[in-house]
Parts: sequence; C-alpha cells; structure tokens
Amino acid sequence: MNVTTARWLLVPILMLYVAMGCSLSPASPPSPPSPGMPANAPPVDYGALEAAIEKAITTGPASLDNVRAVLISVDGETKIAHYRHGFTANDYGHVFSTTKSVISILVGIAIADGLIAGLDQPLTELLPDHREAMGDDVAKITLRQLMTMYGGFPEYLPDGPEWEESAKAGGDYVDLLVARLSFPGTDFWYSDVSAHLVAVVLAAALERAESGRPRTILDYAREKLFEPLGISTSRAFSQPLPDVFAPQFAQAGFGWGTDPNGIHIGGFGLRLTAPDMMKIGELYRLDGMWNGQQIVPVDWIRQSTSPSEHNEEYGLLWWIIGEPDGPGYAASGRGGQAIIVLPESRAVIVYMASVQPDMEISDTAIEPLNDVLFTAFP
Repeated sequence: MNVTTARWLLVPILMLYVAMGCSLSPASPPSPPSPGMPANAPPVDYGALEAAIEKAITTGPASLDNVRAVLISVDGETKIAHYRHGFTANDYGHVFSTTKSVISILVGIAIADGLIAGLDQPLTELLPDHREAMGDDVAKITLRQLMTMYGGFPEYLPDGPEWEESAKAGGDYVDLLVARLSFPGTDFWYSDVSAHLVAVVLAAALERAESGRPRTILDYAREKLFEPLGISTSRAFSQPLPDVFAPQFAQAGFGWGTDPNGIHIGGFGLRLTAPDMMKIGELYRLDGMWNGQQIVPVDWIRQSTSPSEHNEEYGLLWWIIGEPDGPGYAASGRGGQAIIVLPESRAVIVYMASVQPDMEISDTAIEPLNDVLFTAFP
C-alpha cells in the first residue's frame, strides 16, 4: 500500500478544513472527555444526517457504493449505525492499514509492560538475531523511526518467489526485510515494511520474555486489547497471507494474517467488524480507559496521536487531522476503512467498505461523504 492510497482519507479531510478557514498547524494531545457538547455546538439531527450520508454515497462517484457501514458515536452512545447491501454489525471486513494503528496500541502496552525499553532503541538491540543481515545504516534505525515512517524502507512487503523462499525450511522473511533499506531516516515514506518490522520488534520482545513458549502477537492482543474490549477472536484466521484477496481470508470471520514465518503482519491483514472498530476508537477517545481498567497508558495515546518531529500529519502509526486542540486523529486503511476520533466533538466515526482489486474508493471519491460528516462535526 503506497502513501497515496494510505492518505485517501486524510487528504480530502485536510482540504475540507482549509475550505472552512481552519489552520493546519500541529495537533495537541486529545483532551479528556467532558460532559455535554460545547455550548456553541448546534444540535445534530441524526435522522437527517443519516439520510445525508446515504445521499452522499448514492450521488457520489460509483466507487462510493462500496461503503458497507458508517457508524457515529457521541459520548459513547451510537447515534448512527448505517449499514448497506445487507452488511450487518456481525459481518467482518479486512481493515487493511488500520492494522498499523492496532500495532501501535500493542507497542504502547508492551512498553508499559516492560517488554520494550523505549522508542529510541536501535534495531541492532531490538532484533539482535537478525544483526548479520543488517547493514550499518539499518542497525541504527530506531523503533521511533519505524513508527513515524522515517525508517527508509520500501513501501511494499516482498511477495511471490521471495515470499515462497522465506516459507521454506531455513528461510527468514525478517532477514529479507532488513536487507531492503532505501534511504535511512531522511524522509517520510509510508511503508508496509516499516510497519511489519514494528510487529517483528514486538514479536521478538515477547520471545525474549517467554523463551519457552512465547505468546504470538495475536495472543498478546487477545489478552491485552481484544478480550478487555469484548472483541471476539474465536475461530480466528491466523495463517500466512501472501494474497489479501485470497478467498479463504476474504470469507473468514475474525482474522489476522501472518508473514511466511508466522509473525502477524504489522501493516495490514486484520479482520474486524465495524463495532469492533468503534470500540478501538472509543478506547482512545476515553484516554485508554475501559470499564474502569486502564488498558492503554494515557501518555502513549497522547504521544502516538500527536505529530512526529518532522511530520505534522503523522504520529506513531496514527494519522493526525487538523489544528491545535483538534479536530483529531485517525486509523486509515485502503479503500474506505477508517476509525476517526474527534475529541473536541467527543465523537468517533467508523467507515468500512468493500475493496475490490479493480474498484476501490480513492482519496477524491471519499470527499462527498467526508463533507457531510465533517460539516456535522466541525
């Protein structure tokens, strides 16, 4: 997935804020929830808003008909659950690069658990078993650089013959990845390779902590995130995923695909329901608290959803939307998947869409839907 595809959501949103006369300076950490809507906020007619959502979809570009769900929650209460084409709250979809933000959540928890020392450790310390495959430039790359997309790795994960060779006995996909550096630490470059290496770092940390029978990333996610949120992971698809359009994966319920050697993919490969996505957004809106339990450290949420040093539009595997004190941040995936958190409006918006190889929602095609929602929640 390249940077143009990944920014399908953010580009039109940012253009909308410019049109509304808002600045695009770096966002500050999300504010804690407060009772009631802001005094100057007009009441929202949710019936009319849902009708406007459907009208924007049906009168917009043809690819917008791929939208399967639009959910809106305010103050933790679902105000709109708009499903289309027979899609329901129980149906799963591939959330593509929204997976990256879930990996970010797990890294924050792992740091709090003491499994990872911090963001500024280099790969030579984080992945010592792969040091021989690294050049000196790769060895110096930090976890922070990977998570802010300043690692310098290529956009796409290798597939085809390289995937197949790595799957053979003695093959090592991670060695293949760390040998593929393009330009270390010099520019923002949206990269599935960088995101997967973040997952590899987490998997390696779990292995060091539990050398006898280490938990997988999915095991850790179940314990620390999915089960506390009530996200069902039963009968999970958890197999190598060289093709995201493979029928076995596309027809699965919950799932998280792996690389050839069994490490859950950091850049994509997670299957969730729209309500599952809403729970993740609500968890962040509530500063990591869920049913009285602090699941994600507050400091990590504020750090991961604040602009990185060199890019005001990207944090730690989260996209940033807008100006100081708002409007918010988003987990965004290919072709119409999104978890959008708007702390000032105390709202969470979820998009889920079908993705076909020959027809998916582009950054320009999504504009009519964004216009409706971001006018209702400025």
